[in-house]
Amino acid sequence: MSEETTSARTKYDGVAKTLHWIVALLMIVMLTAGWTLGDLPLDEKVQTLVIHSSLGLSVFILMFIRLYWRRKNPPPALPDHMPAWQVTASKFSHHGLYFFVILQPLLGLGQSMYADFDVRPYGAFNVNMGANETLYGIFHELHEINAMILIALVLLHLGAALYHHFVQKDTVLKRMLPYGKV
Repeated sequence: MSEETTSARTKYDGVAKTLHWIVALLMIVMLTAGWTLGDLPLDEKVQTLVIHSSLGLSVFILMFIRLYWRRKNPPPALPDHMPAWQVTASKFSHHGLYFFVILQPLLGLGQSMYADFDVRPYGAFNVNMGANETLYGIFHELHEINAMILIALVLLHLGAALYHHFVQKDTVLKRMLPYGKV
């Protein structure tokens, strides 16, 4: 770490920001596309699932890079004016986001393993272990429930960031913006 200590830092570094926004963009694309999959004909569905699963695997890998980076480069301290309950809520929601974002591709993998069609992430390798309607159904439901949890957490995260920016008028949002001046 540079001369600047964690407590003295006022914003996230470029790597943390880049990982945050790439994962956020990929999640928005995947959550949006995920809702349309059920309406597609099987051949289009499989083609879309190849892209979906490839992006999911990318998110999974990026999240571990992000966790490693965060461990080596802790985030800047939250503003002193934040009440204890907001600090606790922030920590819980961030931990929840990390947990459920990592869980989502694992549930998708489970779903793909037992589907009655072949999904190959990046078109490179087969994850199918043979059709099993029961296991497929379980993983499918869990993948959908987890997606709803993720949407709720993302909306909470976005709402909190906007609250800090427009109501509290502090730097919580600006410190993660790509070109935010703090």
